[in-house]
Amino acid sequence: MIFTFIEQIILFVLILLSIGSFSFEIAKRGLIVLKGTGNFNFDNLFIRIKRVLFEFVLQTKVIKQRFWPGLMHAFVFWGFMFFSLITIDHFFIGFNNHLFSEKIKYFYATFIGLPWAIFVLIGILSLAYRRFIKRPKYLGDKISYTSGFVALFISLLMITYILDILYFGHNNPTLSAKINWWLHALLILGFLILIPRSKHLHLVLSPINIFFKPILSPSHKPVPIDMEADEEELENLLGSLDKLSKNQILDVFSCVECGRCTEVCPAHRGGGTLDPKNHFILNLKDSLLNNQFDAVNNIDVNAGWECTTCQACSEVCPVGNEVEKSDEIRNLQVLVEGNVPQEYQKLFTNLQNTGNTEGAMSSELTEQLPEFDGSQEYVLWLGCFAKYKMDPKFTSSVMNLVKILEKANASFGILKKEQCTGEPANRLGDKLTYNMLMQANLEELKTVQKIITMCPHCSVNLGIEYAKYAKIDYEVYHHTQIIEQFINNGDIRVAKNNNDKVTLHDPCNLSRMMGEVDAPRTAIKASCNDFNELEENGKNTLCCGAGGGLWWKKETQGKTHLVRAKQVVDSKSDTVVTGCNFCFGMMNQGLGPLTPEGQEPIKVKDVADIVAENLQ
Repeated sequence: MIFTFIEQIILFVLILLSIGSFSFEIAKRGLIVLKGTGNFNFDNLFIRIKRVLFEFVLQTKVIKQRFWPGLMHAFVFWGFMFFSLITIDHFFIGFNNHLFSEKIKYFYATFIGLPWAIFVLIGILSLAYRRFIKRPKYLGDKISYTSGFVALFISLLMITYILDILYFGHNNPTLSAKINWWLHALLILGFLILIPRSKHLHLVLSPINIFFKPILSPSHKPVPIDMEADEEELENLLGSLDKLSKNQILDVFSCVECGRCTEVCPAHRGGGTLDPKNHFILNLKDSLLNNQFDAVNNIDVNAGWECTTCQACSEVCPVGNEVEKSDEIRNLQVLVEGNVPQEYQKLFTNLQNTGNTEGAMSSELTEQLPEFDGSQEYVLWLGCFAKYKMDPKFTSSVMNLVKILEKANASFGILKKEQCTGEPANRLGDKLTYNMLMQANLEELKTVQKIITMCPHCSVNLGIEYAKYAKIDYEVYHHTQIIEQFINNGDIRVAKNNNDKVTLHDPCNLSRMMGEVDAPRTAIKASCNDFNELEENGKNTLCCGAGGGLWWKKETQGKTHLVRAKQVVDSKSDTVVTGCNFCFGMMNQGLGPLTPEGQEPIKVKDVADIVAENLQ
């Protein structure tokens, strides 16, 4: 087909308008992102490129999470990648030119273009059926008309292309062929205008967002409060707490609105008000587009206090969003507004006055253990939970770890002046108390080289969080990692003497923040004959409900702690093993009410318990 000069002028103007509109909206959001605090990081370049390749190009995360819907989404995405050259060629034809030779065009259209057009059509129709007919609960009640338009656009794009290949052909001189060509071109240009004005902006931003996603989780920025600083410095620091970072703003514009974050949120599933998709992401978008960079003020405060900081929302996000914003909300409430929930006032006072969460002046447990004098290989970090018997049953778990260490001939001692790592204060926004406790502990750890913790909350703070504030020279090991080393190195021998049906509850801080999922499984599999996984496991574990300081608050809405406990009951296991003292305590609390009358209660054990019981 031949296009007249007038047609070419019209096409040229339409292309300019479409690209101009697209570029303007992209630039508008890009400038907003650049006004955020902090900087983008280019460290660990290989890891970042690898993540983009697997999570964006190959769509591995989307497919793994929900295979069939993920595959349909991948079909659409891959189809657009293959159609990039076809699209360029389509507009070349409008100017009476060609990108390909006839031979190459025939081959590409027949063996690549046409099959992928069919795949894309199948994929988009499947996704449209799922979104508008089937409507999974986590998508919310709001109907996305934009998604409907996009689905229609893509469907018509594929249909017009298929008609062009199978019926018309690009050399067909008929009016109907030219109308089909123009319809295809207008759909492409219209889609280009629609992309930045909808959630489909993620097509452009998600590879950038995935690339710049923080390497370590949680990615909460440090708040270094220097009490010796002058008033102006302190005011500037506090005044920046309601500002979003560049990464966080990019998160907002990259959101695909899929609802995965809300689906996995333990607070939401437990009946709370928290909806991460809306509260932590979408509620910020309008403010940012209006250049209101204190957008944190627009997040529902009560919802922010419900968050367990488990990072499940960020782990599941297919476009690399660090979804959780509770740290920002709580910092603002506590440090700037002075709004501390009553349940936490006593906790903060205890931490400030006694250096521990319980306000205790002494610990019976410390009297039973050797003191670290510098000659031992390890410091055994007890943590407040074990040290002050927040669940008395956990004391035996500590002694079982001691038994394992002694069996492996590992020398260890406890710090006489061990204080709380400050983790509850850190997660609850009291950075002043956190900084105080951190400095005291760092002073005590100057001569320490290796630390063993039983609490992954302590592990994360002693290692990942403290390193944001100061250079640390020690190594932090969770006790499951040490036990795994002992087993693999032959320092201890464990027999499979446990015949219970055993399952594992992965702690959030261990699996997601520390990236450790293998160590507890190595220990359990060495000790029992019947191990089975819970439905949500590994990095996709479901929080027990104790994280984010909620152990001390106790829930006022919802029953977060019962959701995971119900999964354990449904697994019909005899024993649930975990590697976190808070999970240990929460399981004991949650399983009781859910145990059917007349049925033996499910036993709750630490990894150290099940190994110590089966030592040879």
